Amino acid sequence: SDSELLTLYQHCLTFVFPSIYEGFGLPPLEAMACGAPVLSSNATCLPEILGDAALLFDCEDMSDFSRKFSLLMEDGSLRKELSRKGLEQRQHFAWEKTAKETLEIYEAVAK
Repeated sequence: SDSELLTLYQHCLTFVFPSIYEGFGLPPLEAMACGAPVLSSNATCLPEILGDAALLFDCEDMSDFSRKFSLLMEDGSLRKELSRKGLEQRQHFAWEKTAKETLEIYEAVAK
C-alpha cells in the first residue's frame, strides 16, 4: 500500500534502483521525497532526472554497483548528504510545477 511504501522509503538505509531502461524515473524521485539516499543505475534518463542527488553506477558493471553499494553502506555522511540533496532535487519535479508549466503551454498554443 502507499502507506507501507512511505514507511519503507522513510526507514531504508538506501533506495537501490537498478533499472536498465527507464521512461522517467519516478520511484527514485519518490524515495528522494521521503529522504532516502538513492543508489541508481546510470541508464537512459536517470542521470538527468537524479542529478548529483543520487550515487550512480554503471548498469552493465556489477563491480561498479558493488563498490558503490558498499560505499553507501559504510559512509553515513554520504547517505546524509544524498538525502539532503535528494530533498532539494525532488523540488524540480513537483506535480504543481508540472501542472502550471503544462497549462502555460496549452495557453500559448491556444493563442
